[in-house]
Amino acid sequence: MNSETVLGGFSKGDKGVTIFLFAAIGGVIGWFLPTIAGWLLKLPFIPMEGLFEWIATTDNQLITIITPIVGALAGIALALYAFYEALTITVTDEEIKLNSKQKEKVIQKQDISTIFLDGKHLVILGKDDRELFRGEHEEKKKVISETFQDYGYAWSNSDPLEEKYKRWVPDHPDFPNHVNALLAARERALEEDDEEEVKILRKDLADIGVYIRDKNERQYVRISQGGHT
Repeated sequence: MNSETVLGGFSKGDKGVTIFLFAAIGGVIGWFLPTIAGWLLKLPFIPMEGLFEWIATTDNQLITIITPIVGALAGIALALYAFYEALTITVTDEEIKLNSKQKEKVIQKQDISTIFLDGKHLVILGKDDRELFRGEHEEKKKVISETFQDYGYAWSNSDPLEEKYKRWVPDHPDFPNHVNALLAARERALEEDDEEEVKILRKDLADIGVYIRDKNERQYVRISQGGHT
């Protein structure tokens, strides 16, 4: 067996192809932006109407040069952001290294109880049922499951703690007041489609051993054995 296996992320070749494609797509969109702006102006309401009107009506060859360049640069920026966000998983016999957003987290095999997938999230559970890691991945489920099992990690096809989750309602009697307050704030963020706040509150709760599963627009909650709520 290889000394390590790397899952996800982008190889140098992948990065080059991705940057080229995103730049090309952005450039094409930029080239047709004056036409697109004209179509948008026919809508009853659009944001930044003044900008689109200027793009659509300005009779200047510079526009046909500038917009493709701006579009290509925007495409490159989007590609670089995708590289920054991508999760790279390095698996060895002794540990798992997880790299995302220029941050590395190392988890020793001896500290892991189970690994499973929750939708697009890779979840690594510790011995005390705490989530040692949760993050989105782009690999195929079969590749991930076979890799971890090949290296001797405990794998589950579903969340082994699913039965421990309780549906949350305001002022739930089984949860401390500060946990209920955080869950109430997260519920408001969900209703307002504030994705960033939803993520932050999930992390705040996970930091004190409280874990959430979102199902049918409802929050289901469990508190780990090692939680310090």
